[in-house]
Amino acid sequence: MVYIYTISDKALTGKQINILPAYLSECFFKNNLKIEKQFILPSDTNFNQDLNITLNNSNIYIFLVDKANLSLNGYLSQLCNCQMIENPYIKQALQEYYKKHNQVPTKDEENGWKIPSLAHAVINPNGMVQGYLLSFKNNIFCVLPNNYQEAREMFDDVVLNFLLDNQKKKYKSYTFKTFGLSENGITQVLYNELKNKDKVTINFFSKPFEVDIVIKALADNQHLENIAKSILLKLDKFIYAVEDVPIESVLYELLRLNDITVGFVEDITCGELMSRLNKQAPDAKKYIAPSFVLTKIEDKITKFSIDKNLFDESGDINANVAYTLAVEYLKNNKADLVIATVGTTTSKENIKAGLSFIAIGDRNEVHVYKNIFKGSHEQIVDSICSASYFYLIKKLKKNDFHFEQITV
Repeated sequence: MVYIYTISDKALTGKQINILPAYLSECFFKNNLKIEKQFILPSDTNFNQDLNITLNNSNIYIFLVDKANLSLNGYLSQLCNCQMIENPYIKQALQEYYKKHNQVPTKDEENGWKIPSLAHAVINPNGMVQGYLLSFKNNIFCVLPNNYQEAREMFDDVVLNFLLDNQKKKYKSYTFKTFGLSENGITQVLYNELKNKDKVTINFFSKPFEVDIVIKALADNQHLENIAKSILLKLDKFIYAVEDVPIESVLYELLRLNDITVGFVEDITCGELMSRLNKQAPDAKKYIAPSFVLTKIEDKITKFSIDKNLFDESGDINANVAYTLAVEYLKNNKADLVIATVGTTTSKENIKAGLSFIAIGDRNEVHVYKNIFKGSHEQIVDSICSASYFYLIKKLKKNDFHFEQITV
């Protein structure tokens, strides 16, 4: 059994989208490790009082922390009957981090290299919060930073292999990353595959507008391949990857393999589209053409000489503005492709919160997609970014543009 504890005031108060546990859960499922419970606790939790961990069963306990938590480390030391020590590997990693960023650690930050003496360090080269693994009486304790990118690298490179070494049975799995279908819609399409009796397990992991379909079975199960092919055939237009990678990473690989560039004209996304793509690799900037953030009507008029008649009662939030931004951008820049976004995350007169228009295209054609996304400001912007990447991926893969969203 696996227990995941998120020790984060931000996650507890809803100021942070807690996507890391979902990723870990998916990884555990693919490797036949069952999630028993998930918890979100404040950073000042009294672990001796609030955690009821017993060592009678063989369990895995994952702790995700915003910062080094001396109280948690002390609790695990006591639970596993060992002392707290300064771990030399973590200490060196943190000192190098501080030196690189021209910082001097405070006394509290120096506590970050004090962990249980039985623990093995898991180094985080990209941040200040380090991790460790601790085995005691057939139980495994793992502490990781509550940062998706940092923790994912540590988990994929070190932690998962450590946990799998404790598994006797070997499993094989496939992950299908989809966009634009609900979990209920996928269930209806895959009705026959879901009721299979061939000991192939199918699970769904959902985010707004995205669903990961993970199928797994024992490595020698001959039926796994047939079900994988069936899913791929039925959901081809909605699948943007057949491996567990982020959608922006898929776009980066397509741009790199085809050696083409994309430019962005961003309103509602305020540079987020360009920023996420740029983070995928050191050379990602080679595939990003000059881009613009134009959040005001006057900026759009000045930069691209847009006709004022295109603005209506909704201001600049309409299909014509998105289309014109994309077309005018391509006229004045050497990019092969363009993404232009306009939208709002708040309700106004005649406008619903979450309304957006995404223009995708090249010099041959530009398509505009109308979407109404729901959620907080951060969630809506995230959905618009994912949708924009998906539409461009479908174009690069030369599939059609017609999905559940409205095409205008």
